[in-house]
Amino acid sequence: MSLPTMVFVFLGISMVVYLFICYLGYRATNQSSMDDFYLGGRDLGPIVLFLTIGASWFSMWFLLGAPGSFFLHGVGFNSFFILNIVLGVFMFVFGRRMWALAKIYNYVTPSDMLEHYYNSRFTRLISSVIGIYLLFPYIGIQLLGAGVAFELIGSSFWLGVGSMLVLVTLYSLVGGMKAVAWTDAVQGVFYMLLTWGLAFWMLSKGVTGIGSLGNLFSTVNDSYPDFLKYPGSSGYFTPLNWFAYIAIYVTAGIGLPHLWTRYYMAKNMSAFKVVPLGHVLFASWGFIPILIVGILGKLFLPDIEVVDQIFPAIVLEYSPVLAVVLITAAFAAAMSTVDSQLMAMGTIFTKDIWEVFIKKENSEKTLVWVGRISMVILMAISVVWTLYAEGSIVALSMIAFTCGSLLFMPLFGVLFYPKAGKYAANISLIAGFLTLLFTTYIVRDPGGIYGGGYALLIQVLLFFIIAQIEKNHLKERTIAYHSITRKCINGEFQPSNEKDYHNTKNVAESQ
Repeated sequence: MSLPTMVFVFLGISMVVYLFICYLGYRATNQSSMDDFYLGGRDLGPIVLFLTIGASWFSMWFLLGAPGSFFLHGVGFNSFFILNIVLGVFMFVFGRRMWALAKIYNYVTPSDMLEHYYNSRFTRLISSVIGIYLLFPYIGIQLLGAGVAFELIGSSFWLGVGSMLVLVTLYSLVGGMKAVAWTDAVQGVFYMLLTWGLAFWMLSKGVTGIGSLGNLFSTVNDSYPDFLKYPGSSGYFTPLNWFAYIAIYVTAGIGLPHLWTRYYMAKNMSAFKVVPLGHVLFASWGFIPILIVGILGKLFLPDIEVVDQIFPAIVLEYSPVLAVVLITAAFAAAMSTVDSQLMAMGTIFTKDIWEVFIKKENSEKTLVWVGRISMVILMAISVVWTLYAEGSIVALSMIAFTCGSLLFMPLFGVLFYPKAGKYAANISLIAGFLTLLFTTYIVRDPGGIYGGGYALLIQVLLFFIIAQIEKNHLKERTIAYHSITRKCINGEFQPSNEKDYHNTKNVAESQ
């Protein structure tokens, strides 16, 4: 049996499992309810919630892109992922507040929260445009990874892209958010366990002859002395680039729309006692096998041309069957992200564009169908984006991460900085986005510093400077809003309680 045939057999088996989960999600979802279809009924338990966040966060860039970038850059790339611990803290601090406010005010999208707080329709428009734009490269890298994996086994790049399109679109459109979250949980556990198993299997004496982590590090240090020394063998991760990647990575974990809306989906606030800890374990420990694979690639396949192929390529050297299983896992990693991004795209277009700017009066059933149709159209645009994408998977993903990071500052104002008004939010958001476009497509990475770092720096400076000089005409309402948030966190109000829900909502809206 040829490798492409084996891949399709394994994908077929896995798809039967995913479609069964899709069926269960369909049965558990009210297909005429916005909350049910887009937010899973807002009743995800802590285990499913942390798994769907982790699986959506760690996509094809984790399984294929991260080993390739570690292979290329050395220790400078891999080390900043220890900051998943910081991201876990952010999930606890920000996630609880986002959940409480979404419960009180029935937010569905990130822009729902931003427009309501800043009382600005323009804030909704610019944040939704950025939210949709960032999902094109993010979905594009998943499709790109599928094509790269198929090319490695001698099949067609576009066959891989097409297979991904059909599989993920099918169960996203039919099952809704519950099907997506449940599938994410299964896929995340599958590809994380497989990554660990394959990395340590290849490390063993019976396969590569290395035998232990100590031998692995000493061998690569002897052959490539700069690989494990800062800034790494490529020299790219200077202190400034390292800090830029850190700031973007941590804040994007809150600001990316498909992750932001997941904080709305928790069954109760207690879920956020489990989600951050689960993420820290899932994410930080998950990079240990990635480190092993990157070093093994450097030792045994130093001349590989497409660095994003390093993981399946080195497995293929020792076991074609396991390489097929890995490609199936890569598909799982990509699908667990694409399905979430498709749902986010459909939600943003439906709630922030269609319902606000195109047709205001709609039934919930109509809005669900508008979302489904928009998912197909936006997915097609992502395919076109893939045609013109240049660069490694991780480099392309940083475009999306930076956009998510730009959405973080207005959110910071909502939750912690009442001094900031709509001008601070809107002007800084536009300036940061335009800077990102300029340093991505016109003058790439000026001075050798990642362009997203400039975008984030300009946004942060403008946000705080304008906040000092603008007059916030909604000062009393803003203070009441922050007061309600604090009371929810302190346990004085329980938004899941129907009586307290109406009390908290009326207090802020009366201001």
